[in-house]
Amino acid sequence: MNKTAPVITTSNHGRVVFRARRPAALVVPLALVTEVAGVLFLLNGATIGWFVCAAPAFALVTTGLILRPTLELTREGLLQRQYPFSMLTRWEVIDGVGLTRAGNRLVLGYRLIAGIPPPRRQPAAALLRAAQRPFDGGYFVDSLAGEPDAILATVEAYRSSAEMRASLPPAKR
Repeated sequence: MNKTAPVITTSNHGRVVFRARRPAALVVPLALVTEVAGVLFLLNGATIGWFVCAAPAFALVTTGLILRPTLELTREGLLQRQYPFSMLTRWEVIDGVGLTRAGNRLVLGYRLIAGIPPPRRQPAAALLRAAQRPFDGGYFVDSLAGEPDAILATVEAYRSSAEMRASLPPAKR
């Protein structure tokens, strides 16, 4: 039986990546207000207007390309990239995955096999423990682009199929 994952991912050179959504409803209006302020500075002869006009473009590029969190499926496991940290949870230690609500967030949680210590520096893990959910760690799936159920199905398909995992590239940290 050949399992295939739902097509909601960004695949680049065999990589399967779930990127965080951009908070466009917040960012775009603030960028527009800043641009208008920069133009007003320029019209009044203040040279700082050039810097004010450049600031939103610089911020959008920085947060969109460099600081944007991702969840990447690699041959070794689930790799969460969030500047300045990246954390790899190996496939071999994951007992199961599922969706759960903790606080007001939807979390893609995972259970570790017995004897494996839970992650230390992971905000979702701390929230899951505080909400007394049956998961050891996880990722905020409501902030990822894509439907949570489809992301869960993709992760579960790769977790349960060694053949699919073998097609993934190795993790780069």
